[in-house]
Amino acid sequence: MAPALPLGLRNRLAELILDAFDDAEARETVAALAAFCAASDGAVGDDAASRLAGLGWFESAGPGRVRLRGAHRANRDALCRRARAGATVVAGRGPERPATTLAGLLARAARLADAGLHFEVHELLEPAWLRAEGVERVGLQGLIQVAVAFHHDSHDNRAGAIALLTDGLDRVEAAAAALPVETGDFCRDLHTVLAAWRAGGPAPPAPAWPAPGTMARRSG
Repeated sequence: MAPALPLGLRNRLAELILDAFDDAEARETVAALAAFCAASDGAVGDDAASRLAGLGWFESAGPGRVRLRGAHRANRDALCRRARAGATVVAGRGPERPATTLAGLLARAARLADAGLHFEVHELLEPAWLRAEGVERVGLQGLIQVAVAFHHDSHDNRAGAIALLTDGLDRVEAAAAALPVETGDFCRDLHTVLAAWRAGGPAPPAPAWPAPGTMARRSG
């Protein structure tokens, strides 16, 4: 199971990744994090070193080089796993659709979820859920619960994952018509995952997240 980042570090990194969809400076900072993760000696160049120092997690290790500060060094693997995934999601391309629309948000959610960034899916969709009404609100809550279920499972909280996936799957199925994505195969694959979790055995990977404007994608 993946180690958990401290909450402050996790939340700030998620915020940075979400900002990077639209903000070039945030995108460069995420790229600098990925560069640090790829460099065993912390050599990232002067610009990246300056960006990383600004986060407060790093200290200078010489010209163009950085290292994680003190207690943060124990979090390197977890930080780098998420930073690399975030850099892959946002590097060199814009969003599929404007994030001012529900379809645009769900396109971003699909990119994040397919990179294993399920906590970031929660952070992305929660403001829209809080503003939504009626069946659309139910559907968004369901998607958020599904995302958080996979986040819990990745940190060895199987009981929490089962509870959230059960509730989230029910809501997504109940509100599918209100969402601008095709959820049929997605929900069927989620039932397979849920059955495996309940049985206590190994589960298949998270299914591909449904994205607007695409046919349903199978996970297998």
